[in-house]
Amino acid sequence: MKGGVVFRVAEARYFLPATTASKVLPMPGVARVPGAAADLVGIALVEGEMVAVVDIGGAAPPSRRAVTLSRPRADNRPMLVCTCLGERVGLVGLEVLATGLFETGADESVMHEGVPAPLFDVGAVIGRLRGSRWAV
Repeated sequence: MKGGVVFRVAEARYFLPATTASKVLPMPGVARVPGAAADLVGIALVEGEMVAVVDIGGAAPPSRRAVTLSRPRADNRPMLVCTCLGERVGLVGLEVLATGLFETGADESVMHEGVPAPLFDVGAVIGRLRGSRWAV
């Protein structure tokens, strides 16, 4: 058994262990970062710390981005706050399916409702951010 969170991005399920995924919050207001990669929604203040907010479900529609630029505000989308490679990042564009203890699969995946959920690579998300104009 392994503790963590299972979430869906589009039709794919993923798992993050509790050692990486620290909490699920409503998405806070964000400040856009000019020239940032399309999947970087912006930066947000989470518990007194600036956190990069990344849309892992695809870029937000242009109309949504325009609203965020002029009036940063919170919304009800879930944000999964993770710590990896010494950095905190907020992941949005996902649907949280379950939290708790899950049966482990043959690899690093877990089983949720009979469906395997492979480990999500937060390190790759942070690596993409570090390789763009915005560095976390």
